[in-house]
Amino acid sequence: MAIGRWVPAAGATAAFVLSGYTAVTESMPELRIYDGYRMMLGTAIAVGAVAPVVWRWRRERSLPVVVVAAVLGCWLPIVWLALRRHTPIVERVLGAWYLMGGDVVGAAMPVGVACLWMALRGPDPVRPA
Repeated sequence: MAIGRWVPAAGATAAFVLSGYTAVTESMPELRIYDGYRMMLGTAIAVGAVAPVVWRWRRERSLPVVVVAAVLGCWLPIVWLALRRHTPIVERVLGAWYLMGGDVVGAAMPVGVACLWMALRGPDPVRPA
């Protein structure tokens, strides 16, 4: 693996470790609130659903699609829980943002996915003009 792939792989590892640490430390098991874990799982499902479709695309075209899927997958579980429990969506998202470390997980997961995508997908070969 070239040095150009090790750097994003290290970035992905750091982002995922930070996200996992935040999910563990900010969860409230006594209230059964595990928003960080749900955000991580939602990101994994969304990126896993999109990745096979965009894998053969050029990296410059596929990277934004994967990152948008990661952002949506990260926050959709929180929105789904708000709808399921008949609570206001904005308050539920802000509660996850302030109390459950959603700000850290919500930022670290898309960054980790972007870094992982760049590590797995090397630069596209240069086409002759």
